[in-house]
Amino acid sequence: MIFTAVSIFVAAFVLSFGATLVLRKIAPRLGLVDRPASRKLHSHPMPLGGGIAIFLGVTIVVAAGAIALPAIDGRVEWLPEVVKQNIDLMSDKLPTLLAVMGGSVVIMLMGLCDDIRGLPPWARLAVEVAVAAGLFVLSPELRLTVFTPWTLTSFIYTVLWITAITNAFNLLDNMDGLSSGVACVAGLIFLIVAAQTGQLFVAALLLALIGATLGFLVFNFPPASIFMGDAGALFIGYMISVLTVVFTFYGPSPEKSPLLSMLLPVVILAVPLFDTLSVVVIRIRSGRPVFLADKNHFSHRLTALGMSPKQAVLTIYLVTFCTGIGAAFWHRVSTVGSLLIFTQAAAIIGLIIILEITAAKKQIEAED
Repeated sequence: MIFTAVSIFVAAFVLSFGATLVLRKIAPRLGLVDRPASRKLHSHPMPLGGGIAIFLGVTIVVAAGAIALPAIDGRVEWLPEVVKQNIDLMSDKLPTLLAVMGGSVVIMLMGLCDDIRGLPPWARLAVEVAVAAGLFVLSPELRLTVFTPWTLTSFIYTVLWITAITNAFNLLDNMDGLSSGVACVAGLIFLIVAAQTGQLFVAALLLALIGATLGFLVFNFPPASIFMGDAGALFIGYMISVLTVVFTFYGPSPEKSPLLSMLLPVVILAVPLFDTLSVVVIRIRSGRPVFLADKNHFSHRLTALGMSPKQAVLTIYLVTFCTGIGAAFWHRVSTVGSLLIFTQAAAIIGLIIILEITAAKKQIEAED
């Protein structure tokens, strides 16, 4: 089992690493360049295209697995016993996998168009909603149903969740290595939960996503030599959002309510959700358009406190780990334990908010 997991991870990492090397050289000739602007931190043009590398690393590995799975069924004795026992189950999920990867192609291409030409926010949002709606229609496994027995309400929950998380990682992509690194930390915690609960289909996809993202992060960690652009940030956010929908966070045990179990992805994704909500609130309170980029993100507020960009990124990695790591024990604790884990994550975010407000007040007083 370990050999299979390592193989998926290494293959995705190597493919993404190699593709990033190539794209870093040819991106300017393809028009994939991010130029400096008033709301951006870099001072010289940077190649884009890292998102294509991440996409290729995930897609090629997933496609190879999907093709190989029916071919090896019952024919390869050296496979781990747990894999042989679950081949039929994973084969049954191939239609769901096809829907997920089909949607990822649309999301990545839309992001690529935005990187090259720029798209209005409403157009991006319309495509994201359409993809989320399509997934809901195509597969019962791609629906959030635990909150409600009604199809319409389930549809609304599913579309809102996929769209929100997809955009959360795109909004988080405002500093070198930030969105991709947070995705790796959150993905690792999701992977631990998937391994504990025997969800091999989700675990395999997470391994591919983490491996491909790390292959790119080698070149994107501060100081970055290439950006992933909207193509990469939207693709990563989409994959994580969809995998949390496919994920089974609750079981048949009556000891925990399904609603409580659904707090687990909120705990793991607390940082992207906090960044998105705080930025939206700041923009609304200041009367600015919600979709207009600015420097009011969590990372920017940390640099305003005196941190370097690298320190801010590493701090957010640590906060993501601290808020999310308790989720690794979610299935091993009682209802009270789960509530304590959720409370701990909320308290960490609350502490950050208090520190930011205090620092902002001191800054205003100093300027006066």
